[in-house]
This record gives sequence, structure tokens and C-alpha cells, in this order.
Amino acid sequence: MITIEHISKTFRGGFRALDGVSLSVKPGEMVALIGASGSGKSTLLRHVSGLMAADAGSGEMRVGDRLVQENGCIQSGIRAVRADVGFVFQQFNLVGRLPVLTNVLAGNLARMPLWRSCLRQFTQKEKQHALDALARVGIVEHAYKRASALSGGQQQRAAIARTIMQKAKVILADEPIASLDPESSRRVMQTLADLNRQDGTTVLVSLHQVEMAMRFCPRTVALSKGKVVFDGPSALLTETMLRELYGAEADEILCPKNDESDAVQQTQLVRNLELTSFAAAA
Repeated sequence: MITIEHISKTFRGGFRALDGVSLSVKPGEMVALIGASGSGKSTLLRHVSGLMAADAGSGEMRVGDRLVQENGCIQSGIRAVRADVGFVFQQFNLVGRLPVLTNVLAGNLARMPLWRSCLRQFTQKEKQHALDALARVGIVEHAYKRASALSGGQQQRAAIARTIMQKAKVILADEPIASLDPESSRRVMQTLADLNRQDGTTVLVSLHQVEMAMRFCPRTVALSKGKVVFDGPSALLTETMLRELYGAEADEILCPKNDESDAVQQTQLVRNLELTSFAAAA
């Protein structure tokens, strides 16, 4: 479903985020991308979706039988590719002042006439599909609330519901649990795993925590300094192996400490309160 051949990306200043990366993901696989900060996980996902072009002279990247980019050039038919690729961002990318239902309905915009999308004119059938998507991720009771009123975990599940509405064949999730507490993280990962298992959706998810990769993803690809340093069954990832691959950086992707989890919860609570106050003022 995803084919990546010799992709490199160099940013200004000479920082090489991707260095000749090649890998493939079969239809229906759920694969974790792990690595410390700056290893190239987010950059790789953005290349797969055609949001970022690789260096000139790079190889090609495909989703299914469609070419995304080649030789550093994004193909002209990229919009058709993106219609089948759902992207779940770390910071949710919901419109906070709009109802959750409307945010989910946005997943269908690529298949709607322009005039209806501009006027936000959705059919009753489309609304029912959006409600069904929210029911699948377990938050249908929040359909008519402002998105900003939801917790971080609920907002992330709403973002996943948007990919269901999109009928995405591939879901790219860029550190979807990085800002969530442990229980919300588990629910989000379980939701992605359910879509993979029940619908056969191909899922490529970047994670900081190797524990989550081992729990939910049968296969893991480990990146370090823009290169693939491991590609195989998640069950083979041991602390010893990770320390050999990453050295001092291994602590960043091993089990997070409790005080770090508490800090995440506090940060998310403050952020939710700020968003709620902003929405009320608006």
C-alpha cells in the first residue's frame, strides 16, 4: 500500500532529516515508526502524504498504484491520492469553534461539490455517516459540542472519526498520543487498531513510546538520524537492542516516567481550559 524508495530530505543549514530511506507497507498492515526527536518520523509521514517534497534526485514514493512524488517532485494528481489518505496530527487540527459533527463531516469535502463544501451544506445521509463514525470511536454523545470543549483524547478520536468519514484506505498518524495522558493514549491507539483490524485500513503511526508500538503494532520501523536502523516484528524490540541502536537517546523512547505522564496531563488540562475560555469569548 505504501512504497518508499531511496527518499532523502535536506533542510536549510544542511540538516539531513531523511537519508536514503526505503521501506514498504503492505495493505492492511499496522506499522509503528519509532525514534527519538529529530529522527525523521514526522518528515517521512509528510512525504508519504505529499505535504513535503524530497530532495532532487530522490527515488519515488507511492500509495497503492498512485505515484505521490518522484525525483523530488510532487505529482500533479496528488489531490486524488490525498482523498484516500487520512492524516491524524499530534495537535488534532480541529476547528475549535465548530461542532464536533461539522469537523467530522469535513472528511467528506474531497468528494463534495465545491458549492456545498463552501456553504457547509451536508445531506442527512452524510450527517448520519458522521454520527456513525463518532459512535465507532466512542464519542457520539459529544457530536454537537464545540470541538474545543472536548478533552485532548476526545479531540484526537474526533480526528480519527474524520478519517472514517473520509473513507481513507491509509491512515498516517503523526505522534497522535504525544500530548495525551496514559488512558487517553490507550484509547486512541485502540481506536486505530480497531480500524486496522475491522476495516483492513493500513495504518502507519509514529510513536515516541516503544511500549505502545509493541502493544498495538505487529511491525515496527525504527529511525535514527534519518535512516532505517530496524525493520521487523515489534516483539523483537528489547531494551538492550534499543540501547545499542540509540545509545543515550534510548531513554526517550522507552517507557515514560510517571512524573512525565503527570506533566502531560497537567499541560493538557491547562490547554483545554484555555481553548474553552477562548471559545466562550468568541
